[in-house]
Amino acid sequence: MLSTIGARPNGWHPGERAVQSLLALPQLVPPTAIVQALPKQHAIFHSTRLHFVPVTTLDCDSRPWTSILTAPDGTTGFISSSAETRLTIDAGLWPGDPIANNLTQRRKDGEKVLVSGVGVELSTRRRNKFGGHVIEVALEDMRLHLEMHVNEALGQCPKYINIRTLASHVDTSPKVVYNHPHMSTNDRLPPEAISIIYSSDTVYLSTSYVAAPGDEERFPSHVGTNHRGGRVGFVRVRPSDGRTLVLPNYSGNRLLNSLGNIHVTPLAGLTFADFVSGSILYLTGHAKTLWGAPAQELMPGCNILTTITATGYVFVQNALPVRLAPGIQVEKSPYCPPIRYLAEEDAPATIPTDVDLQLISATLHTSNLGTFTFEAAHPLRVLPAQSAVFDLSDFIRHQARTFIPFVDDPRRENDDCVRTWTISIPTSPLALNVFSITIREVTAGLATHTLFEVARKLNGPDLTGFVDLRSYNITAKLRSLGADHYARDPVPAARGGRRLLWAGGGIGITPFLNMLDQVAQLVRASPGSGAWDIVLVASTREPDVILHLIWRSLSSVHDAPTTDLKIAVHLFS
Repeated sequence: MLSTIGARPNGWHPGERAVQSLLALPQLVPPTAIVQALPKQHAIFHSTRLHFVPVTTLDCDSRPWTSILTAPDGTTGFISSSAETRLTIDAGLWPGDPIANNLTQRRKDGEKVLVSGVGVELSTRRRNKFGGHVIEVALEDMRLHLEMHVNEALGQCPKYINIRTLASHVDTSPKVVYNHPHMSTNDRLPPEAISIIYSSDTVYLSTSYVAAPGDEERFPSHVGTNHRGGRVGFVRVRPSDGRTLVLPNYSGNRLLNSLGNIHVTPLAGLTFADFVSGSILYLTGHAKTLWGAPAQELMPGCNILTTITATGYVFVQNALPVRLAPGIQVEKSPYCPPIRYLAEEDAPATIPTDVDLQLISATLHTSNLGTFTFEAAHPLRVLPAQSAVFDLSDFIRHQARTFIPFVDDPRRENDDCVRTWTISIPTSPLALNVFSITIREVTAGLATHTLFEVARKLNGPDLTGFVDLRSYNITAKLRSLGADHYARDPVPAARGGRRLLWAGGGIGITPFLNMLDQVAQLVRASPGSGAWDIVLVASTREPDVILHLIWRSLSSVHDAPTTDLKIAVHLFS
């Protein structure tokens, strides 16, 4: 238990409130989620799991820069925590990293030195932020000892983190190729800088909130560090000036801390780290967030973005003592949308896009539980219990208007309309491009409510039943498939069989529905390999409906050898 109270007793600061109000989106996380000390789990995470940590400090012009701090040999364990409000970092530095000058100058001026960081374990996609101020600094022979008081900590979602496995790489030879902390009016970023931007799928964002004189006590000034991820090249550079970076905003936990900071204090830093070559690009500059039409004019297809016009940059080669582990490929996050190019760019002739889908039917089991079936434009390989990431923006914003009346709802424009649902019926050898999801309507929501409203309208007076939607040409996009769950390694039973226990509540049994099909395929492929003993425990308020869904899934195992497969269902209502 923490001995301290929530760090935000007065709620969100004015910039965060302004941005949240502008977007008019439902709040997913309350301000009380930000605590004024390190939870024990965070302290253990930072001290044992991290090969590096991005840390934000301000320079003498109050511009934020993000440093990448690591142990000299790139191993874990360079961070420690002796108390719930204390974090200590012992890192090796290299020439060009801005943190040494920032800390030295700020402390020399007698100011309280603000600092923040975000711990990101790329191999597991875990992410935890922290912030506070410096207590003690020691710099000697490119070694940094930094002690900080932590007054903010927050766990964050892993949505756009691309998976990497990192390893120590001590054979480094840092070389400062460009050191331009103050650019002149007509300066442009060099080709090497633009190259690392376009080859990156991750960037670390630094921002600051400078409180107005009357707000300092209620909403103290602070700095923030955050992770931004996407597909390779998702951050663009305006060709017209060669120094303005365009960072698209993807929907996350809707805290909007970084955008709120920029709203009040229009400065930001971006740092790109190449874990193959070890190169690092540090940037800082003026920041501005564009919404709606202005954003679309600059980057078509993007409704919210932030521009950072560089006023300083540093480029260092072969610096990172931690690199991508040999033989390990980067695993792209299934949530990353296709790259959006600037209107002033010459976009490639062929751009990787999402898969086109058509909604071909809906089965309304109850007033708020239904199965929706989609047909993809080309064959897919859907594995058992995978989830699908849908882009429903065109359907929600435009197509649905044909069938149901629209009320004035700013969420249609401000919500990215991207949703993830578990697949309940996978593709089959007879229908390689057809799959289904079984979902429950959230009346106050946007996506499920729109899907159910359209299905009910086209179903006529009947409250339940099958609705053929093929002739209506309702379309969506499939961004990716992910979150694989397999029955591949069950616990061996006493006589060489397999035993599995599955438990779920309500619609939470969805992953198990198509895992039954996988088990049947394994049994058919290896007859005589041992009996499978499966127990499914489910809790539901709608036993008749859930039993029907389970029975429908069991149809796939009817032709499996009965001596090799035993399934017991325990239903609680």
